[in-house]
Amino acid sequence: MTGLSGLYLDKTSPMPLYEQLRQALLEAIISGSIQEGTKLPTEEELCDQLGISRPVARQAYSALIAEGYVERMRGRGTFVHRQENRGRFLDAQLSFAKEMDILGKTHRTEMLFQEWVSGDLTLASKLNLGLDERCYHICRMRYVDDKPFVLVENYIPEFAFPGIERFDLAKRSLYEVFEKEYRVRIVRARRMIRAQTADRKFAELFGVPCGSPVLYITNVAVDQNDRPVDFSKEYLDGVTQKFEFDVVNQ
Repeated sequence: MTGLSGLYLDKTSPMPLYEQLRQALLEAIISGSIQEGTKLPTEEELCDQLGISRPVARQAYSALIAEGYVERMRGRGTFVHRQENRGRFLDAQLSFAKEMDILGKTHRTEMLFQEWVSGDLTLASKLNLGLDERCYHICRMRYVDDKPFVLVENYIPEFAFPGIERFDLAKRSLYEVFEKEYRVRIVRARRMIRAQTADRKFAELFGVPCGSPVLYITNVAVDQNDRPVDFSKEYLDGVTQKFEFDVVNQ
């Protein structure tokens, strides 16, 4: 049985405690920190360890059971029932490097350009900014097993990350920099996926014909203080990439 050392819940956050607990357990399961078959603490043990109520622990476990990541065995306890790898984890907020490490893939990142931008209505809306507030715009190409995998753009508000331009974000994980250098932790995100067609820039980068299908994903990441702190756009080859989801009837 794991004691879940290092697990932290922010009781000042507007995010419900059961959802914080669910997300923390889910990330540990997906990353392999808590391995398949591991017996989890009882609800009572979680309450003692984290200073939470029994309903909070029960809701977190019930959600993970419904999602298929955890199973409860009568008379034995609650165990991790890890899902098979299914490609990109659109149902969990992980860094690209962590996702690829979980999948056992070699990966690298190339910085295409970086700049400061302001005055964009979309950015102001997504990140709750004034039009005069700046964002650090970076565009990176991700390679997996030496093949083009995803083109990603991030818009990072200067008010939350002053001096962000001094870090080499081709070599370091953006979210690692957030946590280690700024004490900002991403706790949830709003994600949208839709289809579009490849323009000339995408076609050249990915070696596909213009007009080929492209998966376009936008993501607004929110920190522990309920602030939107990163707006990203991702573009993937719609022919070779696929995503699978478990859908639960609530």
